[in-house]
This record gives sequence, C-alpha cells and structure tokens, in this order.
Amino acid sequence: MPDKILIVDDEPDTVNLAKRILERKGYQVITASNGEEALQKSDSDMPDFIFLDVVMPGKSGLEVCRILKTQAKTRLIPVVMFTALGRDVDRKLSKESGADGHLTKPFASESLVGEIKGQLDGIRGSRFSTLLGLGHDTLKGKKILLEFDPSTPYERLVRDFALECVSHKEKIVILTKKGSSVQRALDGDEGIELVDLTPQTILSPIIQQHPSVALGLVYDSLTDLALSVDVQAAYKFARSALELLSEPRMSALFLLNPTAHEAKDVSSLRGLFASHMTYGKQGVENVRTA
Repeated sequence: MPDKILIVDDEPDTVNLAKRILERKGYQVITASNGEEALQKSDSDMPDFIFLDVVMPGKSGLEVCRILKTQAKTRLIPVVMFTALGRDVDRKLSKESGADGHLTKPFASESLVGEIKGQLDGIRGSRFSTLLGLGHDTLKGKKILLEFDPSTPYERLVRDFALECVSHKEKIVILTKKGSSVQRALDGDEGIELVDLTPQTILSPIIQQHPSVALGLVYDSLTDLALSVDVQAAYKFARSALELLSEPRMSALFLLNPTAHEAKDVSSLRGLFASHMTYGKQGVENVRTA
C-alpha cells in the first residue's frame, strides 16, 4: 500500500503541481480545498500524512490542525503546514497549533518529498505502540486480539504494526489469504513476509523457521477460520497458537471481526487474550494490555 498523502490548499495550481510530484514518487494523493473538507477526508480516508495550507476559506489551517491533533483517530497523523507565510512568528503559530513541520511555498520537489519521508520515517518505529500507550520495548512479547470493524481502514493499523517491527529490525510474518485487503495493504513493503493462509496452515513450522530472533506475527483472521470450519476450531487454534507464541521475543496480532459472530463466541475468543484492542469508526476505541 503506498503511503496516502492529503494535500489541503485552495489554490488549484499548487495542489496539481504537488499532486503530480508525489504521484510520480509512488504516493497515493487525495486533495481538499478547504478546512471542512480536510477534516472530513482526514476522518474517512485516514491519510498517512497531511500538507495543510494556513489561509483558506472558512476554517484556517491552524484551526484544522488543532482539531486533528485533539482527536484520537487523527492525532498521530503528521501534519506539515504548507504556506507562503515563512516568518518566525508563522512557524511559531504552526508549532502552537500542533503541526509537526512548516514548509514554505514556493517549494522544490526535493523538499516536498523529503518532508514526507522525514516525518514518516520518524514515526514508523512507534506509531502502533503509541496508540496502545506503550513503548516498543513494552509492546514486544504482547499477544493482542484486534477486533475490527470491516467498514473501516483497519488494514492501516496492521501495516503500522508490521512496519514498526521492521523498523526495529524484527522479523515480521503476515498470515493472510491471497488477495485479501491486508495482503494488498502490505504487498511491496520491504522486510515483510506474506504467507498464504488456508484452514490447513500450521503455525509451528513458521515459528521454527525463525528461531532466536524477535518475531512479529499477524494472523488474519480468526473470523475466516471460524466461518470456514467452526468457532470451536478457531478457539482451539487460538489457544494452541498462544502457547506456541509464549516466548517474550514474539509479538502477535490476531484479527477478529466481531460482527460476524454471536456475542458468546466473541466473548469466548476474547477471554483467551490478556491484551486486546478495538478499531472502529473513531479509530482505536478500546485498549487493554497485560
């Protein structure tokens, strides 16, 4: 999945130039022409990065940035103010609004791309663990049940987990069906091993292939197993998998769509995990870690 960049500016020429530059570099680009549209697209599209003009009709970029940085769903998205205002006082106002950077126009293509790369590289190693209120060292060894709303971009959360492991030089293995949304989200990212998941997939050989190294694993998903076989089989698999993954060097996410099961079955699966998180319409809604 290419990183998704939101460009917010009411000047079409500026938007079109920045869009062309970034798309040539392989980024996915979405645009907005005012503050309200920026807030709406930040919520619905969940960009990885935002360029935000300061002076726009309606809400100013500074107002929009303050809102983004106070909402749980968007607070960790890097926001760089994208403006012709380059005085020290303007940079100070950007910082006070919560912005992560300040880029003045006119811009060079190198500075545009460099700003994105610098910001994203800076958060790759901690974005997932920060959502849980942990440091990465504390995340290591957790086995987490991720309950997701299938209508939300939960795949980006899985990608955050995977890229955080990669940035810490850990091995990361994703067990997912060929053609799944999780596979599409991670296909092409360096350092990630994708394994085609079937009901016959056996976990122990995969673990044995990576002895004595920090290992992150994603199992996508318990729901598919429960629907293709039965809930009891999913329960037994999860219980045995947690035993296999008990070493502190191994971290794991197990994905579950709770809307596809009866409440008692969800409760049964949830009871196996000391740590779990819920991703819904408002982003990460519930977290329990132990």
